[in-house]
Amino acid sequence: MRFGTLHPLSYRWNITARILLAFIGGLLWVSIFGALTSVLFDRTGVMSLVQAVHVMTLFSFLPWCGIAMWVFYERELKKLVSWLGVSSVLMYLMFAWMN
Repeated sequence: MRFGTLHPLSYRWNITARILLAFIGGLLWVSIFGALTSVLFDRTGVMSLVQAVHVMTLFSFLPWCGIAMWVFYERELKKLVSWLGVSSVLMYLMFAWMN
């Protein structure tokens, strides 16, 4: 490979889509996961809602980093979008059902 060669446009769009999916999709997934887990902790009596929100806010960085790494590891972009989308919708429905 020579220096200065350009990648095809489809490759660049793929990388751009992965960056957006890692940032926005990961943030959305972690936010729903944190809210659901905080409510579960409060309902089961593990800790109060304020403490649970604080703990999940601090903890949410770990799964977000894991999602960001997974987005660039996986070959198929459709699998990523479907997994993040379906799991986010299921967690949101469970959260809405609990409130």
